[in-house]
Amino acid sequence: MHADIRHHHVMLNGFDMHYASCGEPGHPLLLFVHGFPESWQAWHHQLEAFGSHYYAVALDTRGINESAGPVDVKGYRAGHMVADVLALIDHLGYPQCVLVGHDWGGAIACAVALAHPARLHGLVMINAVHPAIYRRELVESPAQQAASAYMNFFISDGALAQICANDFAYLFGMFAQDGQQPEWLDAPTQADYRHSWSRPGSVRAGLDYYRASPLHPAALGDSGAAGVVFDPAAMTLSVPTLVIWGERDRFLLTGCLDGLRQFAPDLRIERIPDGSHWIIHEHGPRVNQLISEFLNDRLDTA
Repeated sequence: MHADIRHHHVMLNGFDMHYASCGEPGHPLLLFVHGFPESWQAWHHQLEAFGSHYYAVALDTRGINESAGPVDVKGYRAGHMVADVLALIDHLGYPQCVLVGHDWGGAIACAVALAHPARLHGLVMINAVHPAIYRRELVESPAQQAASAYMNFFISDGALAQICANDFAYLFGMFAQDGQQPEWLDAPTQADYRHSWSRPGSVRAGLDYYRASPLHPAALGDSGAAGVVFDPAAMTLSVPTLVIWGERDRFLLTGCLDGLRQFAPDLRIERIPDGSHWIIHEHGPRVNQLISEFLNDRLDTA
């Protein structure tokens, strides 16, 4: 389907992991990390756009699509995700890269930047939240608590069966905005998603990301995010950071941007007023332009 994109498998931290690439090894590494319920395919336009000047790589995160993953929920904790990204960078033979993440992929990318800033030239987060700010919003913002209520459904018993029922109707519904399926979700794209979700264990692994994380709204008998304590000294992003934000996101509200500069001194925020959570699909050329400007203006990678 995507003629210029190559596919690879490699053992990372004991699991057979898949990644796709475009461009030549040796060019600066631009590594993309997807969110839920997506896979590397979310980035195929970015791989094709950046492959001429970068080695553009998109990972299937552990357990998702063509990547194997653990059965134990604990294997999906953030530290393991960070280790996978670092192992892939090492496998590709790079000391550093620019890391781009959307949704869960943005959370993983942020965790890499917080724990291992020396491995990154820069960080791009697309509708993804710094963990300390997300904790604050989950504890203090009733609106964000309501917007994130789906997380408590995801970690509940029986969620997997409901989510996969009726030809994955729930997952396709996540892409809807104002009750309408978006234009970018055409029949071939739907077939790609359906194929990925049908792989044994793939949707279960995606839900395990949520089950392994303490950052969710409070529920009966569970304090959720309120029980999480971060070390303030470990919460500063010391790498150049670009945040691209679709302001019509119904899962992550704009309050998630408030106070971000406190944690990211070298920060650029670009808002897309008519963009939803899925701006990499809706506004792909604009997203690519913003990433290119960030790379050219702030980073010595070209």
